[in-house]
Amino acid sequence: MKRLLIGAGILALVAAAGLYLVARRALGSDLLRRQLEQQFSARLGEPVRIAAATARLFPGIAVDLHDVTVGNPVSLQLARVRVFTGIRALFGETIDIRRIDVSNGRPGGPFSPVTFDLEASLLGDRLDVQALTVRGPTTTIDAKGTLTSVSKVQGTFDARADQLDLSELLVMAGAVTPDSPRPRGTASSPMHLAIKVATPRLRLGTDEFRDLSTVVDAVPGRVVMDQLTLKLFGGGFKGRVDADTRGATPALHLTGSMADLDVARLLERTGSAGGVTGRLSGTVNLSARGSDGASLVRGANGTVGATIRNGTLPHLDVVRTVVLAFGKPAGEAPRGGGTAFETLSGTFALAGGTLRSDNVSLRSRDVDTDGRGTLAIDSGAVSARGDVILSRDLSAQAGTDLRRYAQQDGRVIVPATVGGTLDHPSVFIDVTAAARRAFENEVKRRATDFIGGLFKKKKGGG
Repeated sequence: MKRLLIGAGILALVAAAGLYLVARRALGSDLLRRQLEQQFSARLGEPVRIAAATARLFPGIAVDLHDVTVGNPVSLQLARVRVFTGIRALFGETIDIRRIDVSNGRPGGPFSPVTFDLEASLLGDRLDVQALTVRGPTTTIDAKGTLTSVSKVQGTFDARADQLDLSELLVMAGAVTPDSPRPRGTASSPMHLAIKVATPRLRLGTDEFRDLSTVVDAVPGRVVMDQLTLKLFGGGFKGRVDADTRGATPALHLTGSMADLDVARLLERTGSAGGVTGRLSGTVNLSARGSDGASLVRGANGTVGATIRNGTLPHLDVVRTVVLAFGKPAGEAPRGGGTAFETLSGTFALAGGTLRSDNVSLRSRDVDTDGRGTLAIDSGAVSARGDVILSRDLSAQAGTDLRRYAQQDGRVIVPATVGGTLDHPSVFIDVTAAARRAFENEVKRRATDFIGGLFKKKKGGG
């Protein structure tokens, strides 16, 4: 029995050695390398070059491909591709590809910082991806899904990352959807990938947001982040980002709505902390090009419709300024303490880092304003002009001079300008314009009284 066991062991070793030699000759041959180049080129629609091929028997019959490149010029570089096959590949003239593992894949051109590893099973033109890990300089994405067509690069994936950098995400999406034209005479690729992405942390430059969820729709030269939701500055955003990835930096178009953002936290990012408080809601429709928040804001163009509710202008005391501009009232002048408001709203055009609006409106218990103005986002510099309208209660309490100069329909209305910055504003009351308006009001009042008197006399005389 002992001799039989020894003999069986020797036979197994000889068989294994023979199988290894056959595998090395069959799977490591230059003929098989060329066959694989042809098969991959046909499936991808791009020229594939393989530097070398070596055979493996464990953990399964496979061939290791080294230094694989795709495209001309090269759009993809793969350090090692392990192709798992069956026993027939040792004796047949073609290789049946069952599974593919990729280590240290790297897109070419400007996407070279991105690498990926892949484990997938191949059935005809279908690739079932069990595991895909894509790595950028700071972002790692784990995904799984299916390429329903390898030759057309069409499929759907689910992806998740512990932390995601938006700029890197666009680079990664651009890496798998190259925009380089195909050689003359070849059909253009209908490449189309849909990737559902979720992450608890999203970074854009030095800004960090929370709980991103979106569906990335990627085609050559264009990436769309649809059904986008995320939390930022204590509130939330819902919308869509369209990105043109053909340039050195992506061109973005952002549309959507924001709700309940903390204005104080938002202004901290612009260097104007403390200038305004409240909760911001509204809509955005902006276009910009850049790779970080600061460059995107500086280069953004578009419109913003915004309403801030239940806030304050801590450094801007409109009522006190109006009252003191016309002399001390009958009672004590209101003490300075800023201006509280129910709403501060407007439709703003953004260009060159400056917001402009022709319909700025403030509504509060003591004062209303309507006017126009500009706000420089980086510096907080403000320039505005409009009418300041005191409430009926405050108008009734105003001094005689103020009521005589500027009262209209029971409320004091005076023109004012605002300058300086949000955290150090200055208010100027245009007394001359107020006097001119008061004169016009007085003329109208006397004309009305005169006409009214004539009608009374006519009625009495009749």
